[in-house]
Amino acid sequence: MTLALPRGRLGALAIVILACSGCGHPAQPKVRIAVFRGEEIVPLTRALGHFAAMGLDAEISEVASSSKAMEALLGGSVEAVSGGYDHAIRLAAEGRRIRSFAVLSVRSPLALVASPKSSRIRSIRDLKGATVGVSAFGSSGNFFVNLLLAKYGLTARDVHVVATGGGHAVTVSWADQGRVDAIVTLPASLSILRQRHPNLVVLANGTTPEGSRAIFGVDAYPAICLMAQAAWLEQNPGTAKQLSAAVLRTLRWIGEHSPEEFQAKLRGSAGQLEELDGLRATIATRSLDGGMPPGGPEAVREAVAVSAPAVRSVDLKATFTDEYLATTP
Repeated sequence: MTLALPRGRLGALAIVILACSGCGHPAQPKVRIAVFRGEEIVPLTRALGHFAAMGLDAEISEVASSSKAMEALLGGSVEAVSGGYDHAIRLAAEGRRIRSFAVLSVRSPLALVASPKSSRIRSIRDLKGATVGVSAFGSSGNFFVNLLLAKYGLTARDVHVVATGGGHAVTVSWADQGRVDAIVTLPASLSILRQRHPNLVVLANGTTPEGSRAIFGVDAYPAICLMAQAAWLEQNPGTAKQLSAAVLRTLRWIGEHSPEEFQAKLRGSAGQLEELDGLRATIATRSLDGGMPPGGPEAVREAVAVSAPAVRSVDLKATFTDEYLATTP
């Protein structure tokens, strides 16, 4: 015998059946993350399966610089970014509420090197009238160059800054070809250039303790952070905790494995031997607990203030939080 149901009840029953068809297999929350080209922690987190282990479906998009990642965040095409914390402070001065909720690196990954073809560049003072490459205008590298110039009595008007695009291969190519007199590097591109050019002139290096103190005045500088809009964090605390737990698990993994193992997982196979020293620098500069280091926000604000004086009035407590940090299982 066929049971006949009124049309209204039949429709309601269909909805219930469809809703229950996935019972016991809840969909993983999808979160879109933008990273700057050359950032390694978030891609490694995906490669290790840590996002999935924390119940997340993470979609990662690579862009040329932290400033481009922030554009994606503000435009709503991603929920989170891994990039320079300096942008959160700069945007706060414009009334934008971006917050760091997990620190990935406690020293700057940036260095400034002279092109091997620029024989006259031997110090930052020699940059007057020079062409300097950064990944993008308004990038963390751009702020870095402005800070270094100011420390030696120069200004941004004393140099010609060009946007090269990010990524290790791009940076190495621009330096090797002499298309710029000096260029901002990340650990891997710095490592490759040093291997190829033993006499490479390194004008400033934020990856070392000595360099961090000389450039920023602190040992622990919160350079790279996982960030999101404050409203999204408030509305999605569970997802934020899952994200932080995933990257903290990766930071712990990095500390327990060799640069060769790091490279193999990140690249899916063995990569350039020349970049291994860069991965060692990434391992050495990683955050151990994801928390914001004391004095770090103040140091970043002072660095950004050289390019954007308005940030001196920013309430730093509104630019970061440790409340979404989770203990890694």
